[in-house]
Amino acid sequence: MNASVHSVPDEPVEPSGLPAETVDALFSPLASFSTLALGVSGGADSLCLLVLFSEWRQRANWRGDAEVLVVDHGLRPESSDEAQFVFEAAARNGLPAKIIPWDEPRPTSNVQEAARHARYRLMAHRMNETGAQALLLAHHLDDQAETFLDRLTRGSGVSGLSAMVQDTADGPEGVRLLRPFLGVRKNRLEAALRERGLTWCTDPSNIDPKYKRSRLRRIMDLLEEEGLSAERLAETAAHMRRSREALEATVSDVAARNVEHHPAGPARIARETYMKLAEDLRLRLLAVLITDVTGRPSRPRFQKVQALDAALVSGDAVHQSLSGAVFAADENSVWCWREPGRNPPETVRDLGAGGVWDDRYAFSLLPDTALADVAGLKLGPLQSAPVRSRDVVWPEGWPKAAFDCSPMVWSEDGKTYTNPVTLPTRLEENNHINGLDLARVPIRGKLSASNGDEENFCGEF
Repeated sequence: MNASVHSVPDEPVEPSGLPAETVDALFSPLASFSTLALGVSGGADSLCLLVLFSEWRQRANWRGDAEVLVVDHGLRPESSDEAQFVFEAAARNGLPAKIIPWDEPRPTSNVQEAARHARYRLMAHRMNETGAQALLLAHHLDDQAETFLDRLTRGSGVSGLSAMVQDTADGPEGVRLLRPFLGVRKNRLEAALRERGLTWCTDPSNIDPKYKRSRLRRIMDLLEEEGLSAERLAETAAHMRRSREALEATVSDVAARNVEHHPAGPARIARETYMKLAEDLRLRLLAVLITDVTGRPSRPRFQKVQALDAALVSGDAVHQSLSGAVFAADENSVWCWREPGRNPPETVRDLGAGGVWDDRYAFSLLPDTALADVAGLKLGPLQSAPVRSRDVVWPEGWPKAAFDCSPMVWSEDGKTYTNPVTLPTRLEENNHINGLDLARVPIRGKLSASNGDEENFCGEF
């Protein structure tokens, strides 16, 4: 019996684009949204997102509003031309576009990282103006695989190697991120554009071997020849993500059962309880504590977290700062509080309009109260308030320094209206002392290692 022999083409088979039914399936979850934003740079991936989204909305008769956002970082001479290219492409596809320049002062180092953060920050600001419910991004399967390999070269653990997901509810700056192409290979996106006779902007750095991403793409080609395809790498990343979610759920449970949060800001845990936790849980708990007391997503380096943990399990007295937080410990307790440092909380001098203070507390003045008529009312940290230490009723069992950044209200003539011990006994309660409504706000905009082009200390775990 003769064996069946399949014919093999002499040339590589050109990948096909995405048929309409496939596109409709990818974009069908968007039908429930009424206002969307698309992050487009002009490269093949994001341009394909723009074009296929436009086609889908017409086929699906989607009646919502969408705006294309392109951030002009100004890092390359051709960036303004690329932004204009996107603007015109959006117009041809019937979509409004907004070019957002990055005109902030540039850092002297880590410019690329600063540009990534700026992109999300600027787009989030625009989305707040337009009321966009989510941001569409063009991350694809090859991005997933490249990110996995990149993190692998850095010695990352479960968190760093975990996969991106199609729907991230609370991404950078609190923006909801949607990635309809996450299961699609890059060559199919490019093929979809070629089938339509379209060209796209090409960043020379994408093929320059001096850049790590370019070298990783070459490595991926070799790995694929050995059977380690982008699909396999993405599958492994998905396994890692499930493990990461289980770990994070465990840490959240540990924190809920064992960490005491004082309403004025600091937190503490029994040192014995802390020392009995598994090392990975301890390291993650430290990051949770930093985020809780500072009101900002924490980004400490793994080595620094590990060094702090070693000090805390040693049993010795500890007093260290890390990522905007202070950690102190005696034989019984581990405390954590917001570090004043070089960037202490600001002092707000107009409380009438309300707002958020130091990323931690929402404040407003209740109507028809005596406090509303006080001239020169201020909200600031305890360390800046016109109050003597001996006049403060210090909470028992907490270091006095733990309250340096606690919220205080005082008037121009030096009269104080709040005290750390008089704040609400539970975080979910509001404080209506003397007509002031003061409450903790949730942490927004978690910078996760699975956001594709973001990196924090978890990328080292």
